[in-house]
Amino acid sequence: MRITYGLISADLLFFSWSVNVSMKKKTDRLCLLLMLLILCCCAGARGEETMNCYTDKSMYAPGETICLRAVEMPPQTQWLRLTVFHLEQTVLTQTLPAQEEISLSLPEQDGAGYLVRVQALDARQNVLACADTAVDVSSSWTKFPRYGYVWDFTQIADAPGKIAAMARYHINGVQFYDWQYRHHQPVADDLSAWQDWSGRMIYGDTVRAYLEAAHARGMACMAYNMIYAANQTYLTDGSGVSPEWRLVKAGGQDFTCDMDAKRGPVGVLQYFNPLNAEWQKYIFAQENKTFEAFAFDGWHGDTIGENGPMRAADGGPLGYDENGSPIHLVKDCYTQFLNAAKAAIAPKYLAFNPVGAQGIENVNVSDVDVLYTEFWPWDKESDGLAYDSYYSIHKAILNACEQSGGKSLIVAAYVNYRNPKSRFNPAAVRLLDSVVFASGGARIELGNGDNMLSDEYFPADTKKRMKGELPGDVQRLYDFLVAYENLLRDGQRPVSRDVQLDNAPVSADGRENTVWCFAKADDQGEIYHFINLMGTDTGWRDEKQLKIEPAELAPARTRLYTDYPARAVYLASPDGADIAPVSLPFTAGQDEAGRYIEFTQPALAYWNMIFLR
Repeated sequence: MRITYGLISADLLFFSWSVNVSMKKKTDRLCLLLMLLILCCCAGARGEETMNCYTDKSMYAPGETICLRAVEMPPQTQWLRLTVFHLEQTVLTQTLPAQEEISLSLPEQDGAGYLVRVQALDARQNVLACADTAVDVSSSWTKFPRYGYVWDFTQIADAPGKIAAMARYHINGVQFYDWQYRHHQPVADDLSAWQDWSGRMIYGDTVRAYLEAAHARGMACMAYNMIYAANQTYLTDGSGVSPEWRLVKAGGQDFTCDMDAKRGPVGVLQYFNPLNAEWQKYIFAQENKTFEAFAFDGWHGDTIGENGPMRAADGGPLGYDENGSPIHLVKDCYTQFLNAAKAAIAPKYLAFNPVGAQGIENVNVSDVDVLYTEFWPWDKESDGLAYDSYYSIHKAILNACEQSGGKSLIVAAYVNYRNPKSRFNPAAVRLLDSVVFASGGARIELGNGDNMLSDEYFPADTKKRMKGELPGDVQRLYDFLVAYENLLRDGQRPVSRDVQLDNAPVSADGRENTVWCFAKADDQGEIYHFINLMGTDTGWRDEKQLKIEPAELAPARTRLYTDYPARAVYLASPDGADIAPVSLPFTAGQDEAGRYIEFTQPALAYWNMIFLR
């Protein structure tokens, strides 16, 4: 049985728990039945009509007026009831005549997420339909990044339409993928049109149209380019790049990459020493030239991952670390290079991808504005754990947050990788999103309109699409990510807590056929994330698209061992149509294992978030 969670009034909540709880075993069932009845009644009151609500921007500055659009209202709609929640608090309730566009003013608090509910009412103010969206009020996208991408720079590309579709998911940062002329010459001589290395035509007016549309929607725009690469045309094009700056493998071979050698030198990349002072001077100047030519907000630097010991072209080390020891691995160059890059392009933003999370620890302590990592299941972290499981991604997000002083890691991880099926497996997408968001991270998966990535080459995103209910499920996940950003990634710290469920085993490390629970705390309370892995596997990649959705649990009596003096327990979940918080009745007690609170989760499909106040 799937339960749609609804917001319950304080009077109903009081009534649902006003029964005598002293006879615990007898009253548990009565309270649960009563709570389910109330939930179902509240869900039914929402109406059966389809209605949608969305904002005109992905992010708003403090004090900026929010514009909402309510579309597909039932024809009998006469009034709209607008309710705004900040976590469990109602900050605004308003009833106004039916209209498509609604202007809204919210508190000027910087870095705050809100859930916005719009209910369509008839002449007697009966609820006909309901739609939710979310609002992020932040002065910068870097605190709560939600990263997307664009790659279609043809003349016929509908840049405003694609950006508008991405705004529905609250994307607030956009990677412009392979927009550049050459890796060592990102800006072409002719800014009206040019061919990229693969022969694709790129039109300057289309790039400008994306930039204008994205900025109008509150999105930051990042210019993609590698940090240490030149197309081998550098040998003859007079760019000034010197072969004396290049990287050489320990065995003496040139460090190159054959992207498509059939295209000649333009299809082969030559890699250069990130710590070579002349290379840094050259590539930083090229990136600043990019900012002069186009209204980009920053540089998204890329690599091809760690490829073993290297040396400079003269045979020496790549450079020296702070202790004076020689550097032979490219990943050990990252901190120095990125700090120099940020200083050179400031105040523009800097993002960077240590492919395979190799050297991620060096990026985490650098001056980058946002953290980003492309994960591959064969790469391993420093203690030997392969990045092939949900738990490994979770650990990387927690480590990145701790090492960086609170930054939220953007995860690039391609589910259903290159599978020939034309649609994504919803279970794989929803589980990885749930794990990443609950852990305090974000994903790059959406872009080029409403496409989704299944491949590291972004223009391949047309081969596989979100279909059926998945677009709505993903949009709801992103609404949840925004509405609860102040619980998900706003200074929370991991804490260890013992948790029990009466109908499923619980794990703290994301094992198969368990409910995975991990906890965090902040100055306002404790937060518990329940990820359902019952009946499914724990690998995030799902290359063969065999992952099945978790076996739903309903209901789940829950015991949390904690000394936190809870006055209220709330449940919020992106699994159903209603993502508003529900206040749960609970009891407190103590046994030989310590103090605990106990309550019932009505259902657990993919992800429930419990927070204590």
